[in-house]
Amino acid sequence: MVSDQATHEIVLRTDGGPQIGYGHLVRSSALAEELDSRGYGITVATTTPESAQAVFQDGITVCSLPNRGDPDPFVEWLDTAEPEVVFTDSYPVDTAYQQAVRDRVPLAVLQDDTRHAVCAELFVNGNLYAPDLEYEFVGDPPETYLGTDYVFLRREIRERAADTPPWRDHPQRAIVTMGGSDIRQLTPTVVRSFDRLGLQVDAVVGPGCGEAHEQAVRQAAGETEAEIRVTRDPDDLADRMLAADLAVTTASSTTYELLALGTPLVSIPVADNQEPIAAALRQRDVATVLQRSAGEDAFRSAIKEYIDSPELRRRRYQHGRTLVDGNGAERIATAITELVDN
Repeated sequence: MVSDQATHEIVLRTDGGPQIGYGHLVRSSALAEELDSRGYGITVATTTPESAQAVFQDGITVCSLPNRGDPDPFVEWLDTAEPEVVFTDSYPVDTAYQQAVRDRVPLAVLQDDTRHAVCAELFVNGNLYAPDLEYEFVGDPPETYLGTDYVFLRREIRERAADTPPWRDHPQRAIVTMGGSDIRQLTPTVVRSFDRLGLQVDAVVGPGCGEAHEQAVRQAAGETEAEIRVTRDPDDLADRMLAADLAVTTASSTTYELLALGTPLVSIPVADNQEPIAAALRQRDVATVLQRSAGEDAFRSAIKEYIDSPELRRRRYQHGRTLVDGNGAERIATAITELVDN
């Protein structure tokens, strides 16, 4: 640990929002929380400043960039900001972009796949499937951190992951959380699938969802005989996830939060980059995974399977917590601070 951390600045380069999803911002914010708690100065460089300001905690500086894929404005800004480490979590940050940054400052890269050869001091892929991929590196090979020991979870999830989840042989509560912007607009369909199943359901409307979508969710809730509570971006989302006997969600970063909490889940991929997570969940039998084309009947069947099989729920409840301990942000924060020290 450095002796005068307040003088050390770390830049996080990441984007997110209603059109491209919030996952990169959310997981980068988990790293920012951890680094901030250790006394490091954090600046977020992003092309989506409004979304970043909504996601990152108070006190984090947000710097606006004009272009996602062009490194020049970012590199020019780095020459003035002079951070000691840059961390990137953004798909357009390709090999050339990484090289341009690394020429000026030590670089840590989070990348979910092998789309770009990696040029960095430190490389992270916290996904289930990460150790199975073959990566290409440019320059001196980085320190690599692969697998769910290194997945970033928000502080509130990490804190609740230390608690013992409730267990009921017959489920009473469920949660539906389809991402910050629900890009496939699936929440109304999922809500209707709970009709007459006897569960209390939290239907979460993400911060990036429009008013029309929220009204569609509320209308779907009104058309069912289930007890459904519709809430937009609740402050106590982690508590609701922990209290649920089962969850319906996308094959996104929320998957890892639910695994850490021990909440059995029904998962559906809604974008190409979610397919590897879905495949890994299916292969390890830690979730019920639906096809992207799944509709109300498929959701209903998956939910009923959990209701009718406490054995299945208990197995998933136990297995998820063994896969994800929730401490990935702490581990990578330590690795990044070692770059500062060096």
